[in-house]
Amino acid sequence: MTTWARYFDERLETMPPAWTRRLEEEGLAQQVTRCYERAPFYRQKLDGAGVRPADIRHLEDLARLPFTTKEELRVSQAESPPYGDFLCADPLDVVRLHLSSGTTGKPLVLSYTERDAATSAEVGARAFWSAGARPDDTVLHCLTYSFYTGGLSDHAALEATGATMVPAGLGQSRRVLDLWSDLRPTALFSTITYPVHLAETALERGIDPRALRLAKLFVTGEPGGQIASTRRRLEDLWGARVGDTYGLSDVWGTLAGECEERQGLHFCGQGATLPELVDPDNGDQLALAEGVRGELVFTHLQREAAPLLRFRTRDVVEILGLDCPCGRTGFRFTVVGRSDDMFRVRGVNVFPSAVEGLMREHGIDRFAILLDRFPVEPPVRILVEGVDGRERELAQAVRARLDFACEISAATLPHSEAKSKRLYRLYEGEEAPA
Repeated sequence: MTTWARYFDERLETMPPAWTRRLEEEGLAQQVTRCYERAPFYRQKLDGAGVRPADIRHLEDLARLPFTTKEELRVSQAESPPYGDFLCADPLDVVRLHLSSGTTGKPLVLSYTERDAATSAEVGARAFWSAGARPDDTVLHCLTYSFYTGGLSDHAALEATGATMVPAGLGQSRRVLDLWSDLRPTALFSTITYPVHLAETALERGIDPRALRLAKLFVTGEPGGQIASTRRRLEDLWGARVGDTYGLSDVWGTLAGECEERQGLHFCGQGATLPELVDPDNGDQLALAEGVRGELVFTHLQREAAPLLRFRTRDVVEILGLDCPCGRTGFRFTVVGRSDDMFRVRGVNVFPSAVEGLMREHGIDRFAILLDRFPVEPPVRILVEGVDGRERELAQAVRARLDFACEISAATLPHSEAKSKRLYRLYEGEEAPA
């Protein structure tokens, strides 16, 4: 059996914090200057804040920069299509375009130079290696390849680890099972939803998923990878080890992965991306320290075509630690949920991911939260597939743990290979699942 190195890039992944800080400050000063000189979007933002590039030299200066939001970038691209006026490279040097997921509005056009594509692959490879990808793996890539970063960019990142890639995409579940003995995959990369769908498809054919001898499940795009009950559900279904990863289409396809210690996601973007934590309500900086919860904000240090300065992700995370027995020095975190998915019920903040964790503990894979009106008033309607007469028990469990009253109803919900939609804001015109 081959013994592989613990790290994809030991120098960067184990770099002492003082060295990482120096690398970040050098990259920050250069990137701010470049953005100011090349992009009217950033020149206007900095001038409006009374900031000159020469003012930004140290990490303490970062708070002087205004935030960048996805809404601003959408407006920029609407007024200056297709790239917007935040493009910092010659259009002739753009070699690839992706789209953001567009789940909360019109998708962004995301441009890459050749160097951007290489950096994306390198950062992603560190994260996937941390999660367990190795050159002797054959990986079924089961995310959509059409337009989105999770397709081609994450494929390239996994390929950079040396793994053999099988570009299955979505819509191929029966074909994948037909070809399983020929492909002999050892790993699968997908959302949390897809392994459940594939296992159900196998069981319909009389195939025990565990008999397929898959060793690794690399998951992304949904918060369940850090939910203990969700992880157990997948590992019980497949007899495979779950390795969670995290990324954003606007920043890098994948930029964090959990190590063998399984104590949160390691930030793996050293040298390419500068992370911050801020209060999601007022934007004040928070310490990247154990136990602190806040919204992740990223600044590109190495991005040529469409760099982002202080980009608000809307992802709320909790910092789990700054060191790890594995030796990586990238901070460890878990995703609590998206601030724009959170809803309040009489002063109680509720993340759909918290509801998911509870549902998984009760053997529930599919559910939908329906918000009929705003402000949200109890009881909140939750449709559940497979509740099997346990409606009252489940409602009591939600009240006891999450502190809001709900009404559980049995339902048959849409079955999909793609990421599951959990929250429906009916008061905004969204239609309930049918």
